[in-house]
Amino acid sequence: MNPLTPTGISERMQQIEGTLSGVGEKMKETATLPLLEARSLSDAITANVQNSVHAWIDAHPIFAWILLHPLWSIGIAIFVLWLAFSLLTALVDALVQLISSILKLPLTGFKRLLLPRRFAQSDSSQRLIEVLDRLEALRQEQDDLLKQVKTMLASERNVKERAVSSDQTLSAKR
Repeated sequence: MNPLTPTGISERMQQIEGTLSGVGEKMKETATLPLLEARSLSDAITANVQNSVHAWIDAHPIFAWILLHPLWSIGIAIFVLWLAFSLLTALVDALVQLISSILKLPLTGFKRLLLPRRFAQSDSSQRLIEVLDRLEALRQEQDDLLKQVKTMLASERNVKERAVSSDQTLSAKR
């Protein structure tokens, strides 16, 4: 058969069409295979998780009862919401503190650049001197108070001794 004749061309076109349709079928199978595998993998994972959960519930019936009881479920839901809110509040506070310290960083840097170190040291030295003076004044006041307590106790002893001695002289005279 001559390939350049109309019959040869028509036969060749049919062969190409058959080949292309075969390739198309193979492409369809290849394209749908991952979807089928993914669907079967998803089903397998779901079944495995369900089996594990059912096995755990069968092994721990008290927890299953707690989870299925309406009052306990409400309590647990409220607790979980409170815990989530507390966590969110803590995260927001930490974020605010971080942002605040980041924004204050340039100001503290400028302050350190503008104020020489000797002024900062003299401020701390001055504060130290003030604290030491105050401690000395407090120690002196403590000493004065102790002296007053000692004199009061001594005067009380003298009064008691006089009372005892007068009682003894009265009993001796009788």
